[in-house]
Amino acid sequence: MYGMSNKASHSLDLEDTRQLIAGAIAELDLQQIAVTRRLTPAQRFQEGLSMIRLAEQVGAYRLRLRRPELGQAEALRIIRSQT
Repeated sequence: MYGMSNKASHSLDLEDTRQLIAGAIAELDLQQIAVTRRLTPAQRFQEGLSMIRLAEQVGAYRLRLRRPELGQAEALRIIRSQT
């Protein structure tokens, strides 16, 4: 994981935790947060679905690079079954 020492991910110390939080805060886009606050719950839900679909498509694309014999539907099935 980003910002972590060579320790196992389940044994974060206080400094590791602080670094992870600071990194996450540094990546916040205040303008995007303002836009998101104006969305209805249904629009937020739709945005969430859109992000999930994008992540699935990227995962399927990367899987198909390693296993070109797979079709898109099969790659998506494999990606979806890994969660």
